[in-house]
Amino acid sequence: MFLFDRAKDYEVTCVFKDNSGQKITKKRVCHNVSRREAKEGMKHYIFRSYSNSMDVRQSLKIETKATH
Repeated sequence: MFLFDRAKDYEVTCVFKDNSGQKITKKRVCHNVSRREAKEGMKHYIFRSYSNSMDVRQSLKIETKATH
């Protein structure tokens, strides 16, 4: 009952602002992961790639959508 396969492909979209207040949108596809792993993976990607230029006072908006 609890051993069903939750791993899917997810399209993850993240919206955040840089230091100048400009809105940045990034999309990625995460393969063969759970929704939670896809969301966490995107969060780590954004922090690694944009840590010097993002406004840390603003929150990240991360949406996940299963692909077919």
